[in-house]
Amino acid sequence: MLRIELPGLPPKELSPNARVHWRKKADETKLYRCDTGWRAIFAKDGKDWLAPDMAKVDVTFVVPDKRRRDKTNLAASFKAALDGLVDAGVIKDDSHDHCDDQYHIRYEKGKSMTIVEVS
Repeated sequence: MLRIELPGLPPKELSPNARVHWRKKADETKLYRCDTGWRAIFAKDGKDWLAPDMAKVDVTFVVPDKRRRDKTNLAASFKAALDGLVDAGVIKDDSHDHCDDQYHIRYEKGKSMTIVEVS
């Protein structure tokens, strides 16, 4: 199993409900995708990691407070990070043929992060 920790939640500009200029969204998408890709490369460094044909990707959004959150919006905002995992060679493809992605929300007072576990 490969574990990757990303600081914070996905950028709010990547939410399907965000009303941002297309250039700002494109910049945030590229930044989040690249950041996730590099963190994935560093996480697999030194490990004999070969992308499985069918990867199980568990994504846990750790939230700092008990406000209501829409899990499907967070999952949609995470799409760029999933593409970063493909770029890094952690998963073969993010299609349903190669990736079973599951999303969870967990509350930890004062903490905000996204934990990705690939098996």
